[in-house]
Amino acid sequence: MDNTIVITQSRMAGWLMFNGFGKVNERLDLKDKNRVIYIFNDSPKLRETMRKYNQVKVNLI
Repeated sequence: MDNTIVITQSRMAGWLMFNGFGKVNERLDLKDKNRVIYIFNDSPKLRETMRKYNQVKVNLI
């Protein structure tokens, strides 16, 4: 999968989907069968949205 990013946190994946990014795939984590990984197409806009999530998260704490 070229130009993709793996997200391991369901809250981050939810934030990205809330902001209009569709996930490419969803799979069980091979290292931990109790976790799901979310795969998105990587882009500068996606990275910026991830930074915004981290800023919002810090301000809520």
